[in-house]
Amino acid sequence: MDRIKIYKPPDGPAQAAEFIEGLEPKLRDKLIRQIFYLSQTPLPELKEPHYKHFSIEKYQSFYELREKGRVVVRVIFTPCPNGDYLLLHAFVKRQKRDTEKALEHSLRLLASLWDHPEYAVEYIVPIAKVATEGDEKRNGNSGRSE
Repeated sequence: MDRIKIYKPPDGPAQAAEFIEGLEPKLRDKLIRQIFYLSQTPLPELKEPHYKHFSIEKYQSFYELREKGRVVVRVIFTPCPNGDYLLLHAFVKRQKRDTEKALEHSLRLLASLWDHPEYAVEYIVPIAKVATEGDEKRNGNSGRSE
């Protein structure tokens, strides 16, 4: 299993982690499930609709994790040379320009990582919830008590 890392500056919290934790519970759980699957999936198998690779030369090192609930959520990430994935920036997409801004911001974060690789810290995906939900669905139990 590849590890998920997250960009965390020394002077504050990890933006992507705080963003994910601040989502409504149902959407947060869907996004965490996608991050968990990301850690289990080889790079060539990341396909739309849940993952998108950017083809513009300037952004070719970036991928986008996509999830939709009441709002459209995106997480910009990049694969690391050692096989890990690095979550850089998470945001709510309201208009096309939002993605462009997030990509530019992610470029700046990636540039700062060249000077400070310690800003990439391991992100512990709360897999207990993901595993429990998957088991309930396979067993035909919706998780509700009767």
